[in-house]
Amino acid sequence: MNILVFTNMYPFGAMPFYGSFVRDEVRGLQNAGCDVDVLFINGKANKLSYFVSPFRLGAALRRKRYDIVHVHHSFCGFVASFPKRLPIVWTFHEGEIAGDSVGATRRRPAKVLTYSKRLKRFVARRADRVIVVAEYLKEPLGRPDATTIPSGLDVERFAPMDRASAIMALGLDAGRRYVLFPSSPSRLEKRYDLAKSAVDRLRSDGVSDGIELLCLDNVPHEKVPLYMNVSEVLLMTSEWEASPVTIREALACNLPVVSTDVGDVRLLVEPIDGCYVVEDRAEPIADALGQVLAAGHRIEGRERVKRFSLENTAKKIVDVYRELIES
Repeated sequence: MNILVFTNMYPFGAMPFYGSFVRDEVRGLQNAGCDVDVLFINGKANKLSYFVSPFRLGAALRRKRYDIVHVHHSFCGFVASFPKRLPIVWTFHEGEIAGDSVGATRRRPAKVLTYSKRLKRFVARRADRVIVVAEYLKEPLGRPDATTIPSGLDVERFAPMDRASAIMALGLDAGRRYVLFPSSPSRLEKRYDLAKSAVDRLRSDGVSDGIELLCLDNVPHEKVPLYMNVSEVLLMTSEWEASPVTIREALACNLPVVSTDVGDVRLLVEPIDGCYVVEDRAEPIADALGQVLAAGHRIEGRERVKRFSLENTAKKIVDVYRELIES
């Protein structure tokens, strides 16, 4: 099968982490035998890229015969469906559809289209097949027939490793106790301020000396396992998520998780001893962090997430392609 992946999320020089889960999915599909090309609309580097994207898509479809256009994000789905030249598969991983998009838009007016639930539902109606990364997304998206396939996990890359070696590779202080914040502080929906308040509270209570909040700010994806293996806990304080890959990556490294109740995080971590889903307030977050740091050991999470491997994910996506082509 010839597949064109049309996305505005993909790693590039200035942002090596951006859309790394899309790149991993492409690699998995290629390993599964698909001929996959990527058309990346780099709006992060130049907003004008969005305006020329319909012409770039048209040119790509004229250059080569594809069986399916597989889109990521509402914008690309909208462009691909006007006019619709080929069957469209849309992977939906925009957790804001289940969050307070009105409040988010007030804080960031430039994101009015990004956060628009109406646009997402419109694109969902235009797509021939929809893949959601978590079951709960089907209802707010208006596609009860969607197929649930969480983004794949590179189980070879994300694995437990020697902490001393990881510390040395990153040049960090072996005497510090690191709490890993899996995003950039500049992303308001990730609520770094809440994470910092919880860690500051922990420090003021004297629960733990030497604690430091470590951020995955523009970190290349291949280095993320190092950060996870030097840290004692991953802290997610997001306002919303769809099905955060970083949670499964942490579990694959046997890294304890403390998270607000977003996306499908509760389903993943609640059954695991040493992980906590908490209210989005500094006090309960600090309490959970304190329990993890006091315990001072890794968790048994890896076996629970191996089923999300890139290989298994690719097989499920290929099944969606085949069903669509044969229908």
